Amino acid sequence: MKAGAPSDRTGSKGSPACVARLSKARRSGFALIEALAAFLILTLVLGSLLQGVGGGARNESRGDFLLRATRQGRSQLEALGVAAPLIVGETSGRYADGLLWSLAIGPCRSAPDLGGLGETIGCFVGLTIRRPGDVAPGDILTLRTVKIDASRPQR
Repeated sequence: MKAGAPSDRTGSKGSPACVARLSKARRSGFALIEALAAFLILTLVLGSLLQGVGGGARNESRGDFLLRATRQGRSQLEALGVAAPLIVGETSGRYADGLLWSLAIGPCRSAPDLGGLGETIGCFVGLTIRRPGDVAPGDILTLRTVKIDASRPQR
């Protein structure tokens, strides 16, 4: 064998077996750019997932507020004008669970006698319920109705 001629032994540098082993060794791991791309994709997926969970928690909180506010507001409006006469003006207060309310009773108007039942007096009523502190637009509930004032003497 001549000196400098390639040999077919498995350990020498130019042999096909050595080249195959080197290329397999280079391909067996991940490149840095591949690992960074995988972390970027994972970050985007987890960010979207957390955003969805956070949105769900906000919606649950808003739904709870609307449920409590609707129940308390309807109860307050049903009792309005029954125990005491309706008085035009604004009042406000706080429910036991901390929600703030503001009641506005507008001008009362009378309707003519309908079929001998006497004059009917109706008052425009607006009740606004909100959370304490800074409120987002979804944290305010407004209920409006017309209340028939039965406590006023009819002619």
